[in-house]
Order: sequence, then C-alpha cells, then structure tokens
Amino acid sequence: QWVTRQIEESGVIGGNTKWLYEPGPTDTIVGNTPYQNRGGSPWGTSNVMARVAGITKTNTSVFPERRGDGWCARLETRYERLKVFGLVDMEVIAAGSLFLGEIIEPIKGAKGAQSMLRSGIPFTGHPTALRLDYKMKTMPDKNRVRSNGFSRKATVAGRDSAIVVLYLQKRWEDKEGNLYAKRVATAVQCFDKNMSEWINGATFPILYGDIRTHESYTPHMRLQSMEHYAANSQGKQVLIQETGWAEADEQPTHIVLQITSSHGGAYIGTPGTTFWVDNIQLVY
Repeated sequence: QWVTRQIEESGVIGGNTKWLYEPGPTDTIVGNTPYQNRGGSPWGTSNVMARVAGITKTNTSVFPERRGDGWCARLETRYERLKVFGLVDMEVIAAGSLFLGEIIEPIKGAKGAQSMLRSGIPFTGHPTALRLDYKMKTMPDKNRVRSNGFSRKATVAGRDSAIVVLYLQKRWEDKEGNLYAKRVATAVQCFDKNMSEWINGATFPILYGDIRTHESYTPHMRLQSMEHYAANSQGKQVLIQETGWAEADEQPTHIVLQITSSHGGAYIGTPGTTFWVDNIQLVY
C-alpha cells in the first residue's frame, strides 16, 4: 500500500505539481505539509520535500509499480535539477532508497544528507536471514558521478551497484544525550548484474557477532561504514556511534535496514541504475 502526496513546487522554479510516494495505508495527501509515517508503517523513503531559501522543491526516486495483484517498489538513481529563472543552479544525484525509519521534513539543504534520516526501529529478534524478491537494471558506465549541487561534478571510480544493508544494534544513550551502539549482527549484499526477470525468494544470511574473520566479510560490513542518525531521548537528532562488535548471543535493541539503488553514499551514483524490490521478509 502507498500514500500519494501532491506537492506544489515554488513558482520561481516552474510551479510544477509533483507526486511523492510513501509506503503506508492507501491515501492521497494534497498540500505542502511535512510527512510523518502513517498507519504504523516502519518504512521511510528518499522521496522528500525540501524548502531551501524559501523555495519548495521535491525529489522522487522511489516509485510504486504494479506487480501481479499488488505493488512493488522501484528505486531509481537519477538527476534532480533545480532551475531558477531558466538557469540550472543545482544538479544533484539522487539514489532511490527504502529504509526502516523516517525522514525529517522539510529538507533544508544538501549538506549532511544522512543526518536527515532517522535510521532504524526498535527490534529484539534474532533472525537467521533476510529474504526478498528483486530485479536489477545496471548501466554500462565504468565509473560513477558525484554531484551534490554545490561543488563541481566529479568522477568516482568503480561501477555502480544497488546495495542492501541490515544491521542489528544494541544501542544506549549517555547522560549528554549521545547515542552509542554495538553491532550484534550484519548482512550486506551488493547487486551489480542485470536481472530483467524477478529473482524470487533470494535469501541472504545474517551473521552474528564479530565477523571480521568470516569468509563473507567485506569493507561494506565494517563498523561505522555509513553514518546513521536517530533521535535521542530529548528528540535531538544525533549520530549513532558504533563502538564495537557485540557477542553473538546479545539481544539487539534496534534493526537498521536500508535498500538503495546506488552504493556509494549520498550524491554518488550512475543515473539510470534501477533496483526493484518486493516481499521483504526476515527468516527465523
């Protein structure tokens, strides 16, 4: 099920009507109001409304797409352009991302993109694997592009790929409101091959404890490989500082799950890279 949002962009950039899509109970929201997850949905997306210097702009890089009797999610890496009075002032690479958590709207700038996401939800289980259906469209480019709208475009070495990241964390907060975590379990998978037909029930093991000597360990699995933020007990958005590896039998407090059409981080990717996902499950 999807929520459809109808947003009116500012007149100085064309005043276009744009549609944003969020996983949640079927509904349509008309108006430029910040979005909060509806109906208990744990899912956030990279679809956002931004308001910078009084200008309202949107980005849509996650789309509902028909699949059988239901809907899957299509995640696209694409350019988002901001034009003022007919001039291209900003051109940003936006990857499509579906994640457990929520976005803080309105976005107020391109800096510190990850700090605008509240990553993860409370969770205490011990699943053995992550399972999902997917298909993939890659691009022929041998390298990727970095474009954040402020600095000059740059080339980033390596082909683009989609990535799925799952962490189980044991979090705690100190008296100053800082958030810390130990990594209880990890599952990371990159997708860099064209798959025009659905791969159903693809299953990826979740590895517990300190996995640095495991044969499947990759740099994407290291501690603090990505910046993740969450609200502390005072509601302030702070960095989650991973301090070490938990014992394999420790009980987690939170699950972080992020599915993204490009793997390089904010504002890095190859436009056209597309990842479809459906039927996301935890296996016990």
